[in-house]
Amino acid sequence: LVDMPERELRQLAQMLIFEFSQQAVARGGQAIFTDLNIYWEIPRHFRDVDAIGPGGQYTGKKYGDYLKEAQRFAKALFEVYMEGDGAGRPFFFPKPLVHITDEFFNTPGHEEFLHLICEVAAEKGNTYFVFDRGSTAKISECCRLSFKLNEADLEEARRPWKMRYCALQNVSINLPRVAYLSEGDTTKLFDNLTGFVELAVRAHLEKRAFIERLLSLGEKGPLALLCMDRDGEPYLRIGRVTHLIGMVGLNEMVKIHTGRELHESREALKFGLKVIAHLKLLSEKMSQRYGMRFVLEQTPAESTAYRFARLDLRYHSPLAAHMVKGDVSKGEIYYTNSTHLNVSAPLNPIERVKLEGLFHPLIEAGAITHIWLGEHRPSAASLANFVEKVFRLTQNDQIAFSPEFTTCIDCARTVRGLVDRCPYCGSDEVEGITRITGYFSKVSQWNKGKLGELKDRFRNRGFFDGPELKAANL
Repeated sequence: LVDMPERELRQLAQMLIFEFSQQAVARGGQAIFTDLNIYWEIPRHFRDVDAIGPGGQYTGKKYGDYLKEAQRFAKALFEVYMEGDGAGRPFFFPKPLVHITDEFFNTPGHEEFLHLICEVAAEKGNTYFVFDRGSTAKISECCRLSFKLNEADLEEARRPWKMRYCALQNVSINLPRVAYLSEGDTTKLFDNLTGFVELAVRAHLEKRAFIERLLSLGEKGPLALLCMDRDGEPYLRIGRVTHLIGMVGLNEMVKIHTGRELHESREALKFGLKVIAHLKLLSEKMSQRYGMRFVLEQTPAESTAYRFARLDLRYHSPLAAHMVKGDVSKGEIYYTNSTHLNVSAPLNPIERVKLEGLFHPLIEAGAITHIWLGEHRPSAASLANFVEKVFRLTQNDQIAFSPEFTTCIDCARTVRGLVDRCPYCGSDEVEGITRITGYFSKVSQWNKGKLGELKDRFRNRGFFDGPELKAANL
């Protein structure tokens, strides 16, 4: 990137994004789930590391010496994101995760860069804002997954090829079912919760044992790629993997047990926090007991929120019929995702970010708050103001602004909002696009539960350009 002309730099950024968005290798031709962790400053853990250049050769400089080049490339990436693909659609992948740190605001040029990434967030919705407060350093990926770097990880950053992480699987707990089984008895509820966590750990132990048996076959086995040794250790270091314990439907669990949803009373919110704190304590105890790393994660639940609701409707009706969200008559039912508040609650973004952020310090492996924009296009300045306030005045780990789009299959044009007919050519051959959980996808591919949630989502129309944001005190 050193001394590269702007045109070539832009072309390189365009190549990276287009190529990653087109590598269809998964079921149904889905693109590889990829993320770009982007900083405006050179992060501390890389600043004094010997830089590796073309051909894998050391350049003789430190990564900290390439701040100017890194910033130019970061800006070029977001300029490409702003344009979208050939039809004007937002790129689904790779997802740009921008780390907002204390040093971000002390690095020259941050105002211009913040405006740019907020402009992209308003126009295309691509930007994810990851908040690393204090000395926190982490690698973010997937829908919300993050790996906080400990001292050993930071030491390995001096040899960047060592920085490889793995979450072996996520086992999710159906929190509403815990409440159904507990029948209003708080002691019984926490006993049942403990039992569900122990069951999740058993599932992890069985998966771990199975993977270890496959790994024992070495490079002659089915996991040969993970067994390759190029630096004195196998690529997958099984002793350092993370085992995720997820959760779905905290909001419904709290309503079943207390009669109120999380946003409806202080007591309901406090009870929800008590539940997640209990899960965190259990995960730490299980980690000590088995010598493995169990941590909490907000389950993305693209299908799990729908599946759990359907199962509970079968086994715990008639009560479940009054507790699941969505339209029961159409089968468009779901539970609220992880620790999120009710998606249909008419809360302004400040309230939602602040309240949901209370749970985030308890969820080590990643959490996010979604702000649904619908067809509204707020100004970059208002989003930048909001982002800085969230960083400085809340505990929220990550936020994303989610607009909605419709692309016409016939004329290949894209418009803001979800519509049934193309406003340009009149065709009804259209495809809706918005975030299903932590990434954009086509609405036609969603299950009934997610379609029900989409109908219920409260869109924050007009808030960011009104007086409420300016007067907001988080």
